[in-house]
Parts: sequence; C-alpha cells; structure tokens
Amino acid sequence: MSRKIMPRRDSPPVSRRFCGPRLWLMRLTAAVLMPALTLGGLEVVLRLAGTGHSTRYWVASEIDGTHYFVPNTTFTYLFFPPALSRAPLPKRILAEKPEGTYRIFLFGESAAYGDPEPAYGVGRQLEVLLRERYAGTAFEVVCTAMTAINSHAILPIARESAKLDGDLWILYMGNNEMVGAYGAGTVFSSKAPPRWIVRAVLAVKATRVGQLLETLAGRVRGDPAVPEEWAGIDMFSENHLRHNDPARLTTYRNFRGNLRDILKTAERADVPVLVSTVAANLRDCAPFASLHSEDLGTRQLGRWRLFFEQGNALENAGSFEAALNAYAGAAAIDPHFAELQFRIGRARLALQKREAAREALERARDNDALAVRADTRINRILRDESRKAGGRVLFLDAAAELAADLPDGLPGREFFYEHVHLTLAGNYRLARLLAEKVAMALPPGITETGKDQWVTAEDCERALAITLWDQHRLWNNMHARLRVPPFTRQSSHQADLAYLRSEAEAVIARIGPQTPQADRRLYEEAITKAPGDYMTRALFGQYLEAMGARTEAIAEFQRVCELLPDLEWPHYYLGKLLLRAGRDREAARSFTRALEIRSDFRQARAALASIEERSR
Repeated sequence: MSRKIMPRRDSPPVSRRFCGPRLWLMRLTAAVLMPALTLGGLEVVLRLAGTGHSTRYWVASEIDGTHYFVPNTTFTYLFFPPALSRAPLPKRILAEKPEGTYRIFLFGESAAYGDPEPAYGVGRQLEVLLRERYAGTAFEVVCTAMTAINSHAILPIARESAKLDGDLWILYMGNNEMVGAYGAGTVFSSKAPPRWIVRAVLAVKATRVGQLLETLAGRVRGDPAVPEEWAGIDMFSENHLRHNDPARLTTYRNFRGNLRDILKTAERADVPVLVSTVAANLRDCAPFASLHSEDLGTRQLGRWRLFFEQGNALENAGSFEAALNAYAGAAAIDPHFAELQFRIGRARLALQKREAAREALERARDNDALAVRADTRINRILRDESRKAGGRVLFLDAAAELAADLPDGLPGREFFYEHVHLTLAGNYRLARLLAEKVAMALPPGITETGKDQWVTAEDCERALAITLWDQHRLWNNMHARLRVPPFTRQSSHQADLAYLRSEAEAVIARIGPQTPQADRRLYEEAITKAPGDYMTRALFGQYLEAMGARTEAIAEFQRVCELLPDLEWPHYYLGKLLLRAGRDREAARSFTRALEIRSDFRQARAALASIEERSR
C-alpha cells in the first residue's frame, strides 16, 4: 500500500514561493541579465576577432624600449563618419613624466590646433616662450586640439589626459559648438540633442557591438545628408541658424554642462586650469550668412531692403553719417540681419566711433547664420563657469586682450587669416597672453630662476624655423582656401583676397639670392637644438623636396618615421617621396606600414593599388 507523502508545513508550495513581487523580480532579472550576458559575450567575441576600433584618445606605444602614449587616429570615429574623421596632431609623450618636466595640456579646436600650420601654432609658441624664460625647466605643451571637434569630444580627451600627470590645463575652445558633432548646425549627427542623450549614444558607439550595429544600419539606411568628402565650413552652409533658434539654445546648455564637467575633472585630478575666451575676427570678416526675422512681412521686408540699399550706396560713396541714418531705418524694422550690423559697424568705424562700432560688429558675429565663431554667449559661459568653478582656475579674456593691443580696439587682419585662425603674429600674441597667466601658476622653484623678459616674436620664429619659404607658403595656402565657398559669399571677400595676396607678395620682396641657404640653416639650427622635434623635421623634409633635394628629403622623413613609428601619416608621406623617386618597392613598404596602422587609410590604399597596377 503506497504511502502518501505530505508536504512539510514549513515549506510552502512552489507556486506560493514564486509569486507576487518575487516572481516579478525574477522576470525583471531575467529580462535584464540575459540580454546583458548575450551582448557582453558578443562584445568579447568581436574584440577577440579584431572587429571595430578603439575609441580612446591615448593609446600605449613602445618606441626603442621606452613607453609612450600616442594619439589614436580612430578616436574621432565617435563623432564623424570615417571618411570625414579628423586626425589628432601627431605626437608622443612619455608614459612616465621625466623629472624636471612641466607638462601642459592644451585643449581646443582648430584655432588651438594651429590651423593652417600646427607647427607654428599657439601651443608651440607658448612652449618656446616658457622654455626660453625658465631655462632650468623642461616645458612640454601637449596639444590635443583638433579641427572640427567641440566640447562633446574635448571632455573625453580631458578625462583621459587627467591620468597623464599634467601640471596645468589650458582651455581655448568654443568656435565649433554649433557645427561640430551634436551641435545645432552640424552635418555629422543629430542636431542638438540633450546632453544625456549625446553621452548615451557615445557610450554605445564606444562598444564593438554598437559599432557593428551602426555599420549595418548605415548600409541599409544610407545618409545622403552627410558629405562624402571634407569640404571645410561650407559643409554647414545649408544649416543656417537664427540667434534665437531653440536648437542653438540647447547647444549653449550642452556647452555649459561639458565645460563644468571638464573643470570638475581637473579639480578631481588636482590640476590647475587656465580658461580663456575665444577671439575672432570682427573688423575684417563679414558674416557668412544672414537671416531675416521670421515674423517679417512682405511689406516690412520691402521697406527694409530700401533702407539697406540706400545705406549701402551712401557708404560706398563715403557718406558714412548719411549711411548710418539709412541703416538705422533698416534696423528699426529688423536689427538681427547680420550683414546690416556689419555695415553699421564699418560705417561707425570710419567715423571713429570705435566703441559703437565694436558693439555692432559683435552683433554681426553673434547673428551670423553660419555660426563658426565663438560668440558673446559662448564667451560669457567660459567667463561665468571659470569664476564659479572650484579648484584652481585662472581666467584669461583673450578676446578682449587681443583687441586691446590694436589702435581701434577691434581684432582683424593683424591677427587672423580669416574668421578665427590666427596668423603668426596672432599666435605669438595669444601665446604671450597665455604665458603671462601660466607664469602665475608656476611654482616658486621655477619662477625664481627665470629671466626678466619674454623672447620676441622673431626669436620664436627662429626657434621654430619659420623660414621665408614657410611664410610665403602659408599666405598662398590661405589665399587658395578663401577662393571657395562660403568665403566667396562674404561681402569682404575681394578685400580679403587682396590682403592675402599683398602679404604673399611682401614675403617675395624679402627673398634674395641667399634666402635658400639661410632658410636651410634655420632648419638645421633648430633640428640641432631639438633633434627629436618631428614637426620641424617633417617641414624640413617638405622644404628639401621643394628645393629639389629629394634624397635628403627622404632621409628626413625616414627619421620622422623612426620618431613616430605608430602613426600612419609619416609612412604615407615617405611613401609618396619614394614613389616620386622611382623607388616603388620601398614606397610599397611604406604604404603597407601606413595601412597596418590604419586599415581604412584610403590614400595609402589607393597609392599601393597604383604600384601594384604598374607592376603587372
């Protein structure tokens, strides 16, 4: 006879043990844990398979048995399509900072980068100024700035750099907030999402799974709005913004939040920070685009045009007071049209009304519908947040200080090639302003042994081997840059071209029979003093190639490749030189090495394919 087994009274039935809140907790755990385990496993598999790319800014490198950090060229894939990605400035820094070294990190965009020639940028000139005044200290200015990035990219760079034993940070940023990734006028991503969404998207894109999904989605969807090739600021010309555009206001909030987090990161790392406002060309840079107020009716617009055209005719005739009266009529109808404010500012300046002129020219910049200059609100955020921040924060109003150096108090062609990029004189002056603030943060052990004066701009040019050949090259390059949109649409375009052409001609007038030898000596002196300066060596290699000394140029670039073995561009440039010298097999090895470092380096792949085609 079978015996019925009764359940123990202290052991409730299974159906009762897993009911109510416990059952929902188990279901929720399974719903979260299983996908997480699946995605985590897939992430591991993709990494082991070598799929995807690193999104860190700094990566470890061992060169001749010494440990360094070098920038990662795929970092900007977080923010740009690979075909449009911007490259960090090639450099290497010792993983362990040497004794007696004062390490400064410079954060920013193309103006801080030193465009059009980073070898002569503000960071390089600052390094010379500090090194020459405080000779007992090895100053190292590490420029992490890049073209087209904004604060969304600068924040993760700063977070990584906080681990690299910096003694001071410098922030010179704000020009690209609107057109950089996740800005109100960008072409690279969604426009001005809230900051938490930006960070969530970046976190996903940092994973190999996220990168795979993005690639698959891109193949299925396609994105005709994204340019296939880099086209400078003209890429954003269709994304015009009014001064009160809601997306523009969101971008200001995002900038403020990112700036706060950068300053908090520095405070946690116990690193002093120098925050600077961003200067722009006000006097000689007309707005790129202007928009009328949305609520302007057809009749009002017609009256506005009559006043504007009348003022323009009077201004061209030299009747500036009468022109201002006509412009005032237009401003009473619609004061936010950027070109109108620019014309008002120039007319006031012609009448020596400098303060009133400055106010109008600042409004012209602030209302520019192609927002590629740091405006009043960006600079106000920089000022306000630096004053409210904890830790050791210094502040420099570079926008005001640069203007104060000029007779009319308005920054223009003296310091800028075009809208924001600094000339040699502009870079030196900004470097001087920064150096004076940096000196305030230096420990007494450094400043007590310093010299009384800063070296001159001419001394900086000699230390950086800025030859007459280089100066002429820079003016010519900028003249070519301004011959394309959107510069061609500026009312100041012809005057800008004439100025750049006259500067190039002025350099030519200084060139004599002995100039090539003198330029070569300048390079050789600089390299003798700093044999590890790969930037000067690279420029010397280009100079030698231009002078017909190709064999010597190849030798210089071979040395650059030795100094920067884990960066692709020196190998690519060496390959091009070898190709022009008819040394195809060696060129192929250089292009192959460049592709080993960066597999999607299209130019190197195309050059290698052309060699293989010829050899068949």
